[in-house]
Amino acid sequence: MKKLTIAALVTLGLGGLTYTAIAQDDRGSGPHPRLEAVDANQDGNITKDEIAAHRAEKFTNADTNGDNLVSAEEFEAFAEAEQERRRAERQAKRFSKLDANGDGVITADEHANAADERMDRMFARVDTDGDGVITEAEREAAKEKMRERRGKRGFGRRG
Repeated sequence: MKKLTIAALVTLGLGGLTYTAIAQDDRGSGPHPRLEAVDANQDGNITKDEIAAHRAEKFTNADTNGDNLVSAEEFEAFAEAEQERRRAERQAKRFSKLDANGDGVITADEHANAADERMDRMFARVDTDGDGVITEAEREAAKEKMRERRGKRGFGRRG
């Protein structure tokens, strides 16, 4: 009974880990890459059967010894591997954004241009009176707005 309970909890944990990450990481427009992975027939729609199949595949991947149970060690190894895979994907995406001409290296100009674009976006969002200066009041208002957005989504850094 204990193994069955652990297996059930692990199954729920694997599903929760996967789909929570999908929901939390969707920041862009268009289909999310991990949602595309769940959409087995790539028709743009996700069915309950596709989610169940994806969840079963994740469980099988975590069950490295094939006993149809996932131990705490297997779960930890699976979670760490998933985290590393996502980190590598984010890193590659960041590098690609900075490497504007796609030549495989980031020049000082590409780095400066990306930083300038980011600064311009920040000023457009935070410098509410458009005077080119972010005051303490504008910073505090921006922090409060961010706290409100994070609170509505229910995730993100707190503090």
